[in-house]
Amino acid sequence: MLVSTRLMLPILMLVGLWSWETLRPLFDWSQQRGRHALHNLSIALFNAIVTGALFGTATVFVANWTVENNFGLLQLNDQYATVRFVAGLIVLDGWMYFWHRLNHQIPLLWRFHRMHHSDLKMDVTTATRFHVGEHMISAGLRLTLIPLLGLSVWQIVIYEMAVVAMTHFHHANISIGRMDRVFRWLIVTPDMHKVHHSRWQPETDSNYSVVLSIWDRMARTFRKSTDVNAIEFGLDELADERWQTIAGMMKTPLAEDSCASDPDATESESEGGGQAA
Repeated sequence: MLVSTRLMLPILMLVGLWSWETLRPLFDWSQQRGRHALHNLSIALFNAIVTGALFGTATVFVANWTVENNFGLLQLNDQYATVRFVAGLIVLDGWMYFWHRLNHQIPLLWRFHRMHHSDLKMDVTTATRFHVGEHMISAGLRLTLIPLLGLSVWQIVIYEMAVVAMTHFHHANISIGRMDRVFRWLIVTPDMHKVHHSRWQPETDSNYSVVLSIWDRMARTFRKSTDVNAIEFGLDELADERWQTIAGMMKTPLAEDSCASDPDATESESEGGGQAA
């Protein structure tokens, strides 16, 4: 039952929040909305196939080995199983905050992660828009994290479900009004995460939390906007519409700032003997 729910959850979240965006959108992005969604979801499907094939079995194997051998920090005490299980979810969320922040601070990681931030029209499908390279690096690091922390398969599955639900929710082109101020004391909300997708770098480099908002408050990276409606999404160096195509998105890590206005410039540079980053 849990596994089938995990498989259906992304579809249910997309359908539900897409319908909400249609009926009560925060921003009117009705033009080319279908094309925008098709590009983002095509990337997401490709990512799911690649990462599932390369890391799905390996992740289950490593997690099962970890539990069977009582390996890792959370396996040191076999009492209080419920507390240990919840602690694992919280630690995973703390790791996701740290990992997200690293993606903004380390130039190589940012080259991949900026594809997510280059979306000019943030909506629920933006939650699925990540470069496959970022997913592969993250999945590879998690294979090391699992035995170090002593995580089980079910902790990973349940946390991934929480991530899917929350990321779809806080990327959606919606507003929950005054309740946003209440909920963001505990979880990441749409208004809170929209600040993170701002073109203005001080706002981009804030609000890194994924599920629980407490990490930003603890690390003093929490930031709120006085007017969410005035936020401009995307990145200046990737503002050209050609970077919103599937081919353009896949080329994002190769783009230098000087040629970011033209995705084809990366190819011409390579042909001319220039170095590709």
